[in-house]
Amino acid sequence: MTVGKQQKNFTSITRIECKAGGDDMQYDYVIAGNVMLDRVIFLDGSQSGRENIGGPATFAYSGVRLWTDDVIQCSNVGADWETLFRPWIEKNHINTEGFKIITDRCNHSIIKYKDKSGQYAFDMEVPMTEEEYWLKNDAWQDFGYMKSSPEDIEKFTKGKNIKGVYVAQNADRTFWRKFGEIKKRDGFKLMWEIEGPWAHIHYLNDVREICRDNVDIFSINIEEAQNLFDVEGDEACIKDLQSLDVDMTLFRVGERGLYAVTKEEAVHLFPSPGPIVDPCGCGNTSTGSALYAYCEGKDPVMVGIMANVAASMNIRQYGVIPDFETVRNEAYSLATELYEKYRNRLEI
Repeated sequence: MTVGKQQKNFTSITRIECKAGGDDMQYDYVIAGNVMLDRVIFLDGSQSGRENIGGPATFAYSGVRLWTDDVIQCSNVGADWETLFRPWIEKNHINTEGFKIITDRCNHSIIKYKDKSGQYAFDMEVPMTEEEYWLKNDAWQDFGYMKSSPEDIEKFTKGKNIKGVYVAQNADRTFWRKFGEIKKRDGFKLMWEIEGPWAHIHYLNDVREICRDNVDIFSINIEEAQNLFDVEGDEACIKDLQSLDVDMTLFRVGERGLYAVTKEEAVHLFPSPGPIVDPCGCGNTSTGSALYAYCEGKDPVMVGIMANVAASMNIRQYGVIPDFETVRNEAYSLATELYEKYRNRLEI
């Protein structure tokens, strides 16, 4: 389904040679937000069996890191973070400068899927051991102050000529006033992935103002968009998303893929092919990838394709993509192949 006029200015994608990792690495992208350690439970009762590294910032980091090494994650974490993170960090030569330990434990979460659409909840009703209960309690207590602040993010943008920043954030006016000043000074492009509870019509005026004053590219899923605008269905959401003062919106519709939405058009891009294990974090991963593609000058269709490709790499396993270098060439090849197919389908 395509809403509005079709895309005319397709651009190609090229394989980029990435710099070596390490703590002295230079970077073009900053990914800010929460880290979570997730245990996933499906409708049939099956589950991941252990905790996996995740959270909005970690998944969004993976969406950028799939394409380039020039990215750093800015996250506050618990002292227990290394148990699960260290092997992944060492395998991928990840710059750890942006991780700051501020509490005993990371946010430990139990994610229970509600239906086949991929919607899930952080469920307090599932059976838990006593230790899991207290880890869960800590997560709810700690979630707010473990979020990345404008001051945290500024350390990695000031004077660095950063191309793009991702934040998963609510509609708090104080945060956006401070962060907006940093953005204006440092000149980067901003991807805002709105947090679910604040994607509600109660906050719509705030969201409009935040987008107008700060945001270049916006990310939201269909459940959130319906709640934000108090409408139902893809077309109604798209119409309202086009009223936001942003350059582009990544409108995610779960197992149906996503729409690349601009003021003039909305192109539906179906999910990329591949095996399915766990969709947890695909929205964040695709959002990070969209930021990268957008800042690298790709047109909206390629932005959406690269976002879908990143999600297809994330869905193959529990938790974050385990080894970026082993799938990077495949990702570039798949994006190029899909781009050609869309170009032919739209008869450009």
